Amino acid sequence: MFGVTGPGLEQSSQLLEEFLSLQMEILTELGLHFRVLDMPTQELGLPAYRKFDIEAWMPGRGRFGEVTSASNCTDFQSRRLHIMFQTEAGELQFAHTVNATACAVPRLLIALLESNQQKDGSVLVPPALQPYLGTDRITAPTHVPLQYIGPNQRRKPGLPGQPALHAQAPGPWGPPLLCLCCLRVSH
Repeated sequence: MFGVTGPGLEQSSQLLEEFLSLQMEILTELGLHFRVLDMPTQELGLPAYRKFDIEAWMPGRGRFGEVTSASNCTDFQSRRLHIMFQTEAGELQFAHTVNATACAVPRLLIALLESNQQKDGSVLVPPALQPYLGTDRITAPTHVPLQYIGPNQRRKPGLPGQPALHAQAPGPWGPPLLCLCCLRVSH
């Protein structure tokens, strides 16, 4: 998410709070346990005047992990991009910018999968996502998926159009996977 406001901390701080509220609503609707961190000065990047991180509980790590952040960059970005705002008096001033990730999808998926996995390996789908996934539980597939046999995958010897594979002695860690003389996968 990205927002531009007029100059002054009142408007940009209000937009930062709105972005933070939206992020918290997303995580609440997904049923995740999270905490909001008001980041200290030494943790801020160069453009940020104020920054919030939201961390969700990730059971596999045994700790919280960052899934979103929101920053008020005041006029740092607008000065470099020449984003101006005209006041009612006609005076040009640099606008303020506010940034937020909404959600970092890969890290959010980690938190969702780990928090909702059951003993049988299935994963409960949060009610907010059920209309989009069409199910309340994700389970292992009951069919054998198609398999691509490419240049670095095992090949069955004797198939038409394929050269015979070279016999190789097993290495110290078991049979080799790659025949170096013909660069084909062996069995």
